[in-house]
Parts: sequence; C-alpha cells; structure tokens
Amino acid sequence: MTLAGPRLTAIGSGKGGTGKTFVALTLAQAFADLGERVLVCDADLGLSNTSVHLGLAHCGDLPGFLSGRTPLKAAIASVTTEGHEPFDLLAAPPGSGALASADKATIDKLSQLLRRVAFYDRVLIDLGAGIGEAVLTLAADADDVVVVMTPDPAALTDAYAFVKLVLKRTGGRAPGLLVNMAANAPEAKRTAEALSHSARTFLKTATPYLGFIPTDMRVVECLRRQSSLWQSYPHCPALTAITGLTGLLGGGPARLRATASLR
Repeated sequence: MTLAGPRLTAIGSGKGGTGKTFVALTLAQAFADLGERVLVCDADLGLSNTSVHLGLAHCGDLPGFLSGRTPLKAAIASVTTEGHEPFDLLAAPPGSGALASADKATIDKLSQLLRRVAFYDRVLIDLGAGIGEAVLTLAADADDVVVVMTPDPAALTDAYAFVKLVLKRTGGRAPGLLVNMAANAPEAKRTAEALSHSARTFLKTATPYLGFIPTDMRVVECLRRQSSLWQSYPHCPALTAITGLTGLLGGGPARLRATASLR
C-alpha cells in the first residue's frame, strides 16, 4: 500500500437483504488472511448490525471516534477467529440509532477520518441500505465500490438506482457487480447482464462483473447461530467465491477488474 492511506472499499446494495454485510465481513477475513491490516467500518449509521452478525458483545465506538472523544485504538473492536488473522471493527452499538440523524458534515468527517487511518492497509465500508446521503458520499469517496445484488427483481431495480447515483457522484466511475444468492453461474450472469444492459442503454457505461456467490444454506445457518463460517465450513462454495474476489480488489492501476466481459 502507498503512503497515501488505506484503500477504501465500499460495499453497497441499494436495498437491504442482499447479504452485503456478510460479504463485507467475509472479505475482511479473506484480506486479513492475505496479510493485510483490515478495518471494517459499519456505515449503516442508523441500524448498525455487524457486531450482531459476529456475535460480539463489544462492537467499538464509532460515535465516540467521530466526536473526537475516543481515539481510534480505543474505538475499535478486534475480531478474532481461531486459525485466522484478526481484523478490526468500528461500529455504533447495535440498536442505539446513535448516528441515525448524522448530518452531511458528520458524514464528510467520517469519510476523511477513514482515509487517514494510518495503521490499516484497507478499510471495508459496509454501507447502509438505500441511496441516502451517507451511502452516496461514502461510496463516492471510496477507491472501489462493489454493489451486491441478488436475482430478486426488486434488488435489480434498487441496484440500478445505486449505480446511477454513484456514477453521478463520481463523474462516471461504475461500481463492480457481485451477484449473491444465485442458484448457479448462468443465473448470476443473467442477473448481472440485466443490470449491465440497462447501464449501457440508459447510462452509457459499462459495469464490471466481479462474479457471484452461490446460494448456500450453511451461510444462513451460521448467521443465525452467530458463528464463524470460516470455522464451521471453511471449504464451502460461498467462502471460495468471496475469497476469489480479493484478487480483483487487490490494487494496481485499475480500481476494479472484471472477471469476464458480459458483452
């Protein structure tokens, strides 16, 4: 990594229920295992839930960090899984709504602070659902943006709105498309192609296809049990798919590189 600061990778969806938090946390572990120093910032400022996914009693103190009363070292929570490298989490207490009414100045400050966290190689930003000011500001300021969508038509519609507004904010930098909960590769490619076709037709831009994560009930099981997929099912297809994304988000001149053209 360069001295300019960590690489910021924003994970969004346009709607809830697509699995973006699972993607963000699983990517964090994958990057940590590759030797990167990783921070996950739960940027769902109204409904933080990453610590719930992880089964953590302490999730960090994002409100304190933003206000300046808590230094970063004291504001983060360490996430450790036996046999794996640790990564850190910065979030608000779940259910607190502590930052639900954050104004633009607060959101801009968060973006600037994340850019300057010197210890980390990568910050993964788990964006909130929807297309509000916080989501779009943090996405536009990131180095990479990944939009997580599913084959659900509603997810496709919301992902298109997300892509459209990110393009507007960034002057034409398109997010990469990741299809989650797909039955198989052809279904995932059809889903991504539907959005890509709309983007080419109406937005005059190409959207990189990063790949897909297959439907895997072991993921649901571990989320419900608040247990680590890495420990319970380390070789499951979902983990294999997400680990494969690290190479596409690994740096270099191109911010995002598609696995294959959809044209």
